[in-house]
Amino acid sequence: FDTSNVREMMSMFNNCTSLTEVPLFNLSNVDRIWYMFQGCSALTYIPAFNIPHVYDMTSAFEDCINVQYGALAIYQQAAAKDPQPTHLYTFTNCGSNTTTGAAELEQIPLAWKRPRQ
Repeated sequence: FDTSNVREMMSMFNNCTSLTEVPLFNLSNVDRIWYMFQGCSALTYIPAFNIPHVYDMTSAFEDCINVQYGALAIYQQAAAKDPQPTHLYTFTNCGSNTTTGAAELEQIPLAWKRPRQ
């Protein structure tokens, strides 16, 4: 995929329960990734996406329960932005089924992984 000119990737892979990996897309011009991978329960790794313009990450990786690596790096990049992107439910349950994913999840503040009520 050539995503170099894409601005929105909302819900692109939402609930793709068989998706185990994704390539390192060029997200340098993307501003919204909400629900992009939400519900991708088989996803095991989140690539080190460059997200300089993303301002809404709502539920982007929610329920990606088998993620082993990558959530923490994406969080750190987004959290360093000023202002921070909208991040409600961004990492809720992300990596919760794996040892390394759960360890990364522990380092992400509750505001980014708050469970749904």
